Amino acid sequence: MTSTLVTLTLRALLNRRRTLLLALLGLLLVGAAALLRLGDPTADESLTVTRRLLANFGIGVLLPLVAVIAGTAALGSELDDGTIVYLLAKPVARWRIVLVKVAVAWILTSLLVAPAIYISGIIGHGDAQLAGAFTLAAIAGALEYTAIFVALSLVTSRALIVGLAYVVIWEGVVAGLFAATRIVSVRQHVLAIAEALGGDAAAGVAEIELGLALAVMGIVTVLAVGLAVRRLERVELRGETA
Repeated sequence: MTSTLVTLTLRALLNRRRTLLLALLGLLLVGAAALLRLGDPTADESLTVTRRLLANFGIGVLLPLVAVIAGTAALGSELDDGTIVYLLAKPVARWRIVLVKVAVAWILTSLLVAPAIYISGIIGHGDAQLAGAFTLAAIAGALEYTAIFVALSLVTSRALIVGLAYVVIWEGVVAGLFAATRIVSVRQHVLAIAEALGGDAAAGVAEIELGLALAVMGIVTVLAVGLAVRRLERVELRGETA
């Protein structure tokens, strides 16, 4: 049954238009790094610009946008078209459905984001440690993001809009203005991991400590998965949430 769930999820996530859009987002990041190299910057300039590019565009824009599209569609598309009733009629535990949906959305997000971030880091500055640090951080952040957005798709029928608002308003504005909110900012969790793994080249990109970031990341991910399971258990066979 797990393989069937994976196939159904991939079918929901991978259509030509969506896949092309997500791939283009990654190419934009790589293109920006290529333009940087064409400008023949000094070593310090290339480091500074590449670090900002990976932190602000790679982690700040590319990762959450891909995650919100993949995460909200993993279950949301089946809820929207009513096919969720056929899945729920099968003798499969709700927690298994949620875990498979989150796992597939996470892996797809990582495959679309991680290579673009790594290639951009190598092109921009040529530092494998810096590129690898942001890449691994993005993979970790993709899990937290997709868990949140899968849960969100079971809370509201406007999950994509709410998710985009969260990315733009909370992550982009609120967390930048108020220090206390950065503790629950996924972007800051990801940047803390990148800073820890990137050494001196990534110093200063995060505004919270690694230990705190990992602890909150783990709690948020588990709570999001738990909420998704809880909500899915309340979905009636006619496709509506109780």
